[in-house]
Amino acid sequence: MSQSETTFSRSPLSKYIFMATVLVAVVFVGIVGTLSPFIAIGAAVACVVFVLLFKQPNLAVIIVSFIIYTNTAVVLMKYQNVPPVAAYALPLLLVIPFVWQIIVKKNKIKTDIVFVLMLVFFAVLLLGSAFSKDINSTMPDLLNYVSEGLMLYFMLINTVRTPKLLRQIVWAMLIGGALIGALSLYQQLTGTLDNNYWGFAQASGDTFITSETLQGNVTQMRAAGPIGEKNRYAQIMLMLVPLGLFLAWGETSQRLRLVAYILMGLVLVGGSLAFSRGAQVGFLMLIAVMSFMRYIKVHQLLIILMGLLFLLWAFPQNTVRFGSLGAIFASQEEGGLRSADGSIQGRATEMLAATLVFLDHPFLGVGPGMFDRELVEYSKLVGLRNIITARRAHSLYLGVAAENGLFGLLTLLAILFYTLYRLAQSRRYWMGRNNLRLANLSTGFFLAIIGYMVTGIFLHFAYIRYFWLIIALASVTSHFNEENIMVEEQTTGEIRS
Repeated sequence: MSQSETTFSRSPLSKYIFMATVLVAVVFVGIVGTLSPFIAIGAAVACVVFVLLFKQPNLAVIIVSFIIYTNTAVVLMKYQNVPPVAAYALPLLLVIPFVWQIIVKKNKIKTDIVFVLMLVFFAVLLLGSAFSKDINSTMPDLLNYVSEGLMLYFMLINTVRTPKLLRQIVWAMLIGGALIGALSLYQQLTGTLDNNYWGFAQASGDTFITSETLQGNVTQMRAAGPIGEKNRYAQIMLMLVPLGLFLAWGETSQRLRLVAYILMGLVLVGGSLAFSRGAQVGFLMLIAVMSFMRYIKVHQLLIILMGLLFLLWAFPQNTVRFGSLGAIFASQEEGGLRSADGSIQGRATEMLAATLVFLDHPFLGVGPGMFDRELVEYSKLVGLRNIITARRAHSLYLGVAAENGLFGLLTLLAILFYTLYRLAQSRRYWMGRNNLRLANLSTGFFLAIIGYMVTGIFLHFAYIRYFWLIIALASVTSHFNEENIMVEEQTTGEIRS
């Protein structure tokens, strides 16, 4: 254990904090014990874990990252009847390492340009809310952004201060993704798509036709993981693929490399069972970008193509889904978009409607979360498909433009491109110093964001905790090239090539 890891337990101030925590925990267990003995047992276990985290504060960051990526808090609340207060309190574990870093270790509170841009984006949301048709209806989106965006980002950049902890977090997310990917694979192989496996392997009720037989159409359900939304499940799994790959390439141990490859493979296969066309396009884009960056050579590209062919052979449903994109490029004589399936027609209608909403409200949009209220009327103007239910824009960029206007869209794009710029700088910086671990982590996060941006063409801005988690960790990665961080890491001996 390094000196930095034992500072908290040796500090006089930490002893008082520890004693106060134990006292509060005892009182809490006593109170809930009057309600139910089972709840009291659960509360006691939680309090023990909570107290132990004061001895190893960094463990809280790893646990929270795992919880967020596996959607454990929501699953426990929805499927295991865990009280909402307890489920939503899990991410608050970040308070422990935050207190350790700021109060005990007396480190300065960190902010950066991305956080400032996030505050600007919040100001745009507030103004859009103020000028919207119904300010009360915008509150859920505002509160969600504060808790899953601003607070999460701020806590992470102030608690993740070493490359060692960052790698542990990436390992935790990769393990979490592999676990839920393995459940999706087991579901598919055993035909148990009606079993959600404690809520961590949900399957979408939507099906698509894979083939036509004399007995009727053969349909396929789509894996939705712990989220319950198939396209979003594919999106978050896609972001883990480059992180897992470059984590493996940065490890010096052959055994750890093999483990990382296996975990990444489970993530890739599990995510592919969502049969998301957007994720398929995103994956092909990642291969193209990696080839452009010269990470993939010709013989490696052939190996990847053989792997993709094997995946298509094992799960030919992917070919059916990807082939349906051809309707978008159909000639006008063949009907164009009108010859596409209902899903593509619906999304095209939503995207075009979002464009019209943006043109009518160009600066601040119609307000956070308000596009679905405008969709029904604007879909009539599009004339492609009549939509009678409230739905989102199904495009990150058009959705933000419609709800937050030009100011909101430009601010979000500034966050994305500035983060990519800093990661590219960090990659060059560490490659020049032969530190392959940090160079590879920078590249992994760079490609994870690229994957999100590509899939964002087809998906609206929802489940934002995954996005801001990756952005926060990417910002942390790029901060490691600052001089004070370098001195701190060299002191603890955690920077290694």
